[in-house]
Amino acid sequence: MTDTDTYVLRARRVLVSPDAPAIEDGAIIVRGGRVAEAGPWRSIKAQAPAAVRDMGEATLLPAPVNAHCHLELSHLGLPPFLGAGFLEWVRWLIAQPVAEFSPAAVRAAVAQMEASGTAAVADIATRKGAEVAAVLENATLDYVIQHEVFGYTYDDSSFTPVPGGSLAGHALYSTDPEALRRAKAWDKAHDKAFSMHLAEHAGEVELLAGGAGHFADFVRQRILPPGFAAPGMSPVAWAAELGLLDESTLAVHAVHLSGQDIALMAASRATVCLCPRSNSVIGVGRAPVRTLLDAGVPCCLGSDSLASAPDLDLWAELAALLEFCPLTLREAGAMLSANAARVLGFARLGTLEPGKAARVAVLPASLEGALRD
Repeated sequence: MTDTDTYVLRARRVLVSPDAPAIEDGAIIVRGGRVAEAGPWRSIKAQAPAAVRDMGEATLLPAPVNAHCHLELSHLGLPPFLGAGFLEWVRWLIAQPVAEFSPAAVRAAVAQMEASGTAAVADIATRKGAEVAAVLENATLDYVIQHEVFGYTYDDSSFTPVPGGSLAGHALYSTDPEALRRAKAWDKAHDKAFSMHLAEHAGEVELLAGGAGHFADFVRQRILPPGFAAPGMSPVAWAAELGLLDESTLAVHAVHLSGQDIALMAASRATVCLCPRSNSVIGVGRAPVRTLLDAGVPCCLGSDSLASAPDLDLWAELAALLEFCPLTLREAGAMLSANAARVLGFARLGTLEPGKAARVAVLPASLEGALRD
């Protein structure tokens, strides 16, 4: 069916928005590529056009939004070891040809996302933002390129994203705090989301708390300026003190959090981007997802790169998360689409409410029994 067609999708369940229960025996009228109406089949059928596609026992929900990806690393593949910890992974990574760019590898990675039904992606670009954007221009995905500010040496060119893009910070230990504040201010002024890796691994926590540890020794040799002094607080607390956390911030990974950190995240209204399979491949631990959700912290899902995840399928990310954190269908819908679309500014995505793009996903049968009503 084309974007100009009018048709109906009917299914056993339709999750229009995570803000309301799924509709049993629901249906969606689509006109011109947009949702015209959604509701119970009994109220839709009287006005349904001839073209009705009955999806049977399936659950329909908004298509996924990948909130964190590094497409420029798609040519690298996974390390030869798994779960060895962040320091070993980053040592492996910097020995790889990270500065090279493979359009074919990026096209293949984007095709993975399209094949799994992903509707949009937020891509972190350190070196090749324009090149990644050129590939995404020919894809079916909505996208934003978030230019990553990195290091303690920078100039004005470091704060120039690709057209339509935004700025991101790498991490508190790898980027000058003033550069992070400047990037955050630019995003705020341009109504863009600010993204950064936060509390990803134990070495980060140890470094910022007291300046000690093997990871601290490593970054002192390669990144930190000679006068660096640990702030003596957690990554979340320092990010809050620097003014980096608010409703337009995407805190990526957020694995190593205390109760006080979670309270700060909730108060700031920042969104956490969970990357469970990347965390497992690298070996940094599991985020306290249920505690975050119960505290009211909005969460979404990202794949990270093909250097730390076997593929870019968000359904697989959800399945990995469900291995240690039970979710309801509405919680899963919020994570898969609504929360990421909201914070990243994908205004036509995130729900199947009238006027939204008809980017409809079918919940994989393997996950049907895994999500609580």
